[in-house]
Amino acid sequence: MQKEILEELHELQDATEFIINNEEFVENKHIENYLRSLERIRYNIFNKIKLQSKYQVDENEKINYLNNRYKAEVKNEILKIYIPEVIPKYKNVNNYAYKNIMLNVMEQTKQYKDLFNSELVFVFIKISEQQKNFDIDNKFVKPIIDGLVLSKVIKDDNINNMFYGVLGTTDINKSPHTEVCVVRGEKVLSCIQNML
Repeated sequence: MQKEILEELHELQDATEFIINNEEFVENKHIENYLRSLERIRYNIFNKIKLQSKYQVDENEKINYLNNRYKAEVKNEILKIYIPEVIPKYKNVNNYAYKNIMLNVMEQTKQYKDLFNSELVFVFIKISEQQKNFDIDNKFVKPIIDGLVLSKVIKDDNINNMFYGVLGTTDINKSPHTEVCVVRGEKVLSCIQNML
């Protein structure tokens, strides 16, 4: 296990040294490739350490999450989740970004498993960016939903178990982030039916 982690770190060191030592030639595409490599290596190392930590005896040493800025809590029968980043666009999504969000959502919500049992739920996703105009329909919400299914907050993501809505907002004073609310579907459906 240690040898594999060291190999990952050496790969990161080489990539970092290339960026630092060639700053006059480095373009945005090099930096983007570097950041993708950084995320992939971080994710791989975390998974190796997390796998190893399952067998540790001391609970204080156990790694329980990828990112401790993700938060989840239940208030008034509503599960609220804070994601400290915006979800990627369909065209920019990659396997590591998808897994990162999915696993963080799963990890933070697993304490609320079976909260909604087999009930129909509504998942409301609010994406807050600093950009004034962005296309909300380009956002890839699947990792959030899949994380809720993995944690068993939602039984399944088919039409019998959930429906969702997405809102985009602009806030130049706050870091880009995503907020999620999971609520019993009957409450939302009755609200919509009263409006019709």
